Amino acid sequence: MLGQIMEQAGIPILIGMVCLYFAYRVLILKDIKAIRGKDKPDPEDKEGYCRDIGRLLVFFGLGSFLMGILETVHPMAALIQTVVWVVVTFILWKRVDNKYF
Repeated sequence: MLGQIMEQAGIPILIGMVCLYFAYRVLILKDIKAIRGKDKPDPEDKEGYCRDIGRLLVFFGLGSFLMGILETVHPMAALIQTVVWVVVTFILWKRVDNKYF
């Protein structure tokens, strides 16, 4: 049972764990360079940027976990949810970038 779940939902769970790791680095450690790279300028409001980007990473990570659950129940629903989740995350990420840069 667990092997079958990991076989079907292993990649989404892994993506969710990576997102939560980077959310930890941004929210707790305030490491913007992990997200933006070393050659990009820091925002003026570092605390606000870390808070907003960290929330987006948690949002995307939870979406990945949801995709893993949906994949075991209904693969087409998981595909639709993933496409919608990625588009929404992209739009929100662009808004946060425009807000702080």
